[in-house]
Amino acid sequence: MSTTSVSPTPQPDRRQNKQLREIFEHAYAMVEPFFDPNAGWGGHSLEHLAFRVLRENFPQLSSEDVHAIVVAAHRVYIERNPLKSAHLKRPHEVRAAFSR
Repeated sequence: MSTTSVSPTPQPDRRQNKQLREIFEHAYAMVEPFFDPNAGWGGHSLEHLAFRVLRENFPQLSSEDVHAIVVAAHRVYIERNPLKSAHLKRPHEVRAAFSR
């Protein structure tokens, strides 16, 4: 029995904001520690502090842009640190909470 591998169709890049794309890795490096369970407080992540750090370091960004970076950083942290991210809600859980 042979199996045929079908490559998924490449999806177009949905990211539109070039400014956010350019600063993302730098911003991610600033906020990554807030997602680390070893840096948490009382078993909770310090994700809320990521907003403050980004606002202080990137004052030109709107609140929506800061939120977009934190959400993307959350998702990237889970992808890059699967063994250290069990304490974080998964993106589909967050979407489900907002769609109620």
